[in-house]
Amino acid sequence: MQAARDSRRAVARLRSPALVGALLALIVALLCALDRRGEWLPWIDDLERASFDQRLRWRGPLAPTGEVVIVAIDDATLERRPELYQRRAGTAALIRAIAAAKPAAIGVDQIYIDPEEVLSPGLTARVREHVEKDMAQATGPLGQSDALLRDVARELAGDAELAAAVREAENVVLALHLTREDDGGGRPLPAREALRHGRYGQQDAGAPPARWAKTGLVSLPQILAAARALGGITVEEDRDRAIRAVPAAWRVGDAAYAPLSVQLVAVRDGLTRAEVAYLGDKVQLGAREVPLGEREALVVNPRGGSGTIVTIPAVEVVEHAPDPRLRGKIVLLGVTYFGHDVVRSPFGGEYPGLELQALALAAILAGDAIVRAPMLVDSLVALASGLLVSLLFAAALGLGPHWRIAGVLVVAGLDLAAAYLAFTRAHVWLALVWPLLATLLAGAAALAAAYASEALQRVRLRRTFSHYLGAEVLDELLADPTALGLGGARRELTVLFSDIRDFTSIAERLSPEDLVALLNTYLTPMTQEVMARAGYLDKYIGDAVMAVYGAPVARKDHAARALATAVAMHGALARLQPALRARGVERFEIGVGVNTGEMVVGNMGSEDRFDYTVVGDAVNLASRLEGLTKVYGVYCLVGAQARAAAPPEFAFREVDLVRVKGKAKPVAIFELLSGPGGEVARYPGLERFAAALAAYRAGDFTAARAAFAEFQRQNPDDPVVRLYFERLAALGDAAPPGWDGVAAFTSK
Repeated sequence: MQAARDSRRAVARLRSPALVGALLALIVALLCALDRRGEWLPWIDDLERASFDQRLRWRGPLAPTGEVVIVAIDDATLERRPELYQRRAGTAALIRAIAAAKPAAIGVDQIYIDPEEVLSPGLTARVREHVEKDMAQATGPLGQSDALLRDVARELAGDAELAAAVREAENVVLALHLTREDDGGGRPLPAREALRHGRYGQQDAGAPPARWAKTGLVSLPQILAAARALGGITVEEDRDRAIRAVPAAWRVGDAAYAPLSVQLVAVRDGLTRAEVAYLGDKVQLGAREVPLGEREALVVNPRGGSGTIVTIPAVEVVEHAPDPRLRGKIVLLGVTYFGHDVVRSPFGGEYPGLELQALALAAILAGDAIVRAPMLVDSLVALASGLLVSLLFAAALGLGPHWRIAGVLVVAGLDLAAAYLAFTRAHVWLALVWPLLATLLAGAAALAAAYASEALQRVRLRRTFSHYLGAEVLDELLADPTALGLGGARRELTVLFSDIRDFTSIAERLSPEDLVALLNTYLTPMTQEVMARAGYLDKYIGDAVMAVYGAPVARKDHAARALATAVAMHGALARLQPALRARGVERFEIGVGVNTGEMVVGNMGSEDRFDYTVVGDAVNLASRLEGLTKVYGVYCLVGAQARAAAPPEFAFREVDLVRVKGKAKPVAIFELLSGPGGEVARYPGLERFAAALAAYRAGDFTAARAAFAEFQRQNPDDPVVRLYFERLAALGDAAPPGWDGVAAFTSK
């Protein structure tokens, strides 16, 4: 038995909407943690990136730092001075023009992989040999052809010219592109010594970069050696082809290599290599700390759409050198002409890849690089969101479906607000999709479980109460099961008891089959009258009927309904008399007791079997009143509180002041005479009865006898008057000491 009960409890807990929501929230939080480790739910990650872009758009553009300037080889430059891009000597002239403005650092987002080929390699070698050997030995003035060859030789020395310009500037950082061996597009890297000025000066040996490279693209050795530093320009596209982050480190061998943005800030701040450190979760640039998000990347904080960073055409820099707009700035030199190296912007549209490097620089300088929240934080936020939604479905709160749905929307709004505020105030990329998923899934699952539980509850209620409640009341109860209050509550209700007079003698005269048929004939209309007035048929106690009014569905007029039932039962019994006589019962009478008062209502019984019923002194008094109808010989006795709650349409006669068994305080009892549904009894001269009763209680027995006698002349068959004459005969002419006029009953 205990195992069965435990099993039922476990099943009930599993059907709990709050628990269903909490379990789903936990599952979503675990999925969030797993996905953050490996991105094995790509569609979720796509939505999360889209939410990141939306947060950028909600935030709007940021003011540019003003410390970064782009010198762009754009369409205007190619049209007016194409040699600035097409010839190494032209690029050298451009770098010298930039350096003349005394910028803080120059970053070249170009890689010069192969020697410049103006002529074929063989012809180039012959021209150089002639100029360097034959013309060097000449003593006289150069002829026209030799002068021409010397000019040609200068044009062929573009690589050397570019290396010289880089060396003279002393603050140029060249680009370095690193690739994995299987990525393709890379070449074997030169010796580590040639790349030494691309490495971090310090690194955490316990946290080497996750990205590794064995191949890549670097400039010619002579150009490479002339640079102040090397910086990686390798980026990685997300699935939607947008670039939101710049890798902060690549591992080549056992060394960590820095990106272009980090190296430019180091040059700008005059840092030594030892002051530039990669520490796994951050980059240290002197006193400046740059936090990194997941995958050791610097998440770019776009200032706006394309053109946010100040951009100057290269042709203007050369033609107006030195350009004052470059003084003290970090200058990025690269290509932006139409269709070349563009990336998708989170703000919509596209911008040059060069601008991505500028934005990474601006984020470092402004200290507002976006940091992706740790996996644990995202998972806990998702879990908290789901649990908060689950709490809305806790039975203790008693919230209705509309409040629950509103609560789910509020939690979703809190998720949005938290993600937005973390993004704009703390520059933290807090997951939004996972918390929203936890919120909506937990809410939907809990709501579905709540509806399923409510449907099951309705089925149970219909099965339980269909034999005890009328159809209209049952429909009300099913519409709002919370009105049932199954947990037990103290409420003011009205109880009706009815019982067949002399049932024992009737039962002795009938066979079992006839007795059952008689009871069914009698109980059917009595039950119908109870249910017709929204009464709850609590139980049949043998031949007795117990009905409750005001529960399970609350009714303010419960006393009036109970009294109306008593009147209706009297009429139904009168109509039933012919059928009862046909079954051999000549005299069939019932007694009814009605009482109103505070009582406890709810499910009562054992863990395995229980009933919805009421208990309390008020219930006991109603039962005593029904029993007292035999003593007073009346149809229905009503308690004082029910009498006080009755509307004016009901008529009563005060019968006595009694002290029933188990109660020390006397209570007034009343006979129900009539109501809106009919008449039970009629007594002319009720004022004489009231006067007699008052004299009796006052101890003036002489006056009481006289008044009772006068009332009896008008109502010779009244059993109550006969009872009082019997009492007066026993009492004599004088009231005993301590007389209070209360009749005490010591039996039920």
